Amino acid sequence: MQQSRRAFVTVIAGIAGGCLGSRDSSRTTTAPDTDADGVPDRVDDYPTDARRAFEEFRAEGTPTLHPGQFSAIALTNSPEATGDVLHYDIAVEGDTKIDCLVFEREAYDAYVDGARDVSIVSEYSRIGVTETTLTETLDEGEYLFSLDYTDLLTEPREQSVTVSRLLTLADQP
Repeated sequence: MQQSRRAFVTVIAGIAGGCLGSRDSSRTTTAPDTDADGVPDRVDDYPTDARRAFEEFRAEGTPTLHPGQFSAIALTNSPEATGDVLHYDIAVEGDTKIDCLVFEREAYDAYVDGARDVSIVSEYSRIGVTETTLTETLDEGEYLFSLDYTDLLTEPREQSVTVSRLLTLADQP
């Protein structure tokens, strides 16, 4: 499985204050990094190709989101990244609805800063769900996936919600 991205995949929870590290998509490292993609050569499956870093990526977890919180994962960190297959399975414990949103980088940065009039990539997003599965080939671009329990699209309830998440990125078959 190929993952066309330049930097580490980062998981963000409301605990982290809804921030995805630096807004600058270029990353520096003190370890050798031949292709300057922000991923040290020792863990970079493609140390001479800045468009790719990992052969496979899988994120599993069961985050608990409180009203007004979200959890995000960087899918790509290169505007030139393209062709990976995004697959996610999401299941909410109980009947509380959440949103599974995919943003382009600029919209995500505004979202993190509190804007709620941002665009999402509807082709890869699912709104107001308690359970959903998606498998789509990503177009070229820099994307972030978010489990959203804010009032961006679906109003959160007063109680917290626990979500089972499995997200994978893979080469096209």
